[in-house]
Amino acid sequence: MWWRSFAYLKQHGLRQYHASGPAVIVGLAIAGVAFSHWLTEQLKTSFRRAVTGWLPTDNSSGAWWDEALLWGSSKADWLIEWGVVLFVLWLKVKVTKYLLITLMAPLMSALAAAVGKVETGMDMPFSWKTLVRDLLRGLRISMVLLFLELALGAALWMTGLILTLFTGPLVVLLTPALLMASWLVGAYFFGAAVYDAVYEQGGLDWKASLRAGWQQRGHLVGLGAVFSLIMAIPFVGPYLAALLGPVPCTTAAARLFFSPTSPSRP
Repeated sequence: MWWRSFAYLKQHGLRQYHASGPAVIVGLAIAGVAFSHWLTEQLKTSFRRAVTGWLPTDNSSGAWWDEALLWGSSKADWLIEWGVVLFVLWLKVKVTKYLLITLMAPLMSALAAAVGKVETGMDMPFSWKTLVRDLLRGLRISMVLLFLELALGAALWMTGLILTLFTGPLVVLLTPALLMASWLVGAYFFGAAVYDAVYEQGGLDWKASLRAGWQQRGHLVGLGAVFSLIMAIPFVGPYLAALLGPVPCTTAAARLFFSPTSPSRP
């Protein structure tokens, strides 16, 4: 269904939605650079204020601790800069997909409505009030899903730690299963975020969306797995995922929801 979505979007004149993913990811990249610069400067300023009065003005005393303090101060800016780079990189890995989903939520809802109209013939009108509501709903569902994913991820990490401490060599056999479980958790929650835009067009509130998603967890994991595999590509994963993830996945989910009896129809 994901693969057929590209031909489906072309056939029904919906290819313009493909532009939304790259536009959002470029915006996130610019915001990430700006955030990194701001955080680096804030940390440098705070560090300088914190050590004022502790550092010697010169090394005339020749004491080893003065030398150590001056050397540490000279390397602090470098450590802060690289620390921020690594932190922002980790943050991007964890939250990029949810930021992508949140910012694209109105467009995904509009796409789900367009697919629903093609499949059912029922018009789903657009309004600015609906746009704001979709954005707020996307933010709320993303926060809920991010919290649940982090909680389950932490539980899996603790399980791995306990197994390492108490089962010894057995953890070598269980580690692949834990890694697969962690990956499936991420895939499921992306699928849930995609399906939420579709469920909204079907009249479900966000709580009902979560319950309905669990009932269709096979579809959620299937579509989420596509996105997760693309995201895992080194360096270019998030950019490819922005183009090949939300829009085709939303199209596939909307077709499965609005016309479940003929999922293979092109």
